[in-house]
Amino acid sequence: MTKLPNELTTEKVTEFFEQAAKVTTDAWNSQAAYFEALVKRNTDCFKNLGEARVASFKEMSEATTFNQAFESNLAFEEKVREDLASLQEKNTKSWESLLEQLTSIYTPAEVKPKAKAPKTKAPQAKAAQPKAAAPKPKAPQAKASQPKAPQAKNETAQKAA
Repeated sequence: MTKLPNELTTEKVTEFFEQAAKVTTDAWNSQAAYFEALVKRNTDCFKNLGEARVASFKEMSEATTFNQAFESNLAFEEKVREDLASLQEKNTKSWESLLEQLTSIYTPAEVKPKAKAPKTKAPQAKAAQPKAAAPKPKAPQAKASQPKAPQAKNETAQKAA
């Protein structure tokens, strides 16, 4: 067993990498399952809507009056609204479930207290207490600007004045 600075051992490093690999694998599996279910839900919904559209077109073509054709189209539109609302609700619940899973996966476990009590040293003289941080100096306030005399453009004009 090789001791590294700050109580870092090869066993702790190995444990860290094993735990990181497990967390990454769990997160990957959760996300893969979510996306597979999402694709399946969406595909099934749109497949059913496609079939319903074909059926409504068939009903519209067999209709003997405009009102019958219009009613079959209205029925299809109502089915679209219901199915899409249901799909959105299922997808939202699934997303929330994924977030909960990922949160539980990535939330670190509580640190276990060490079994050994820390070594105590002999009492030392009171250590110098750090000084309180000095307050930040305030930025100087801008003075009211007074108009300046116009400056000459060249040196000869300045000398003449």
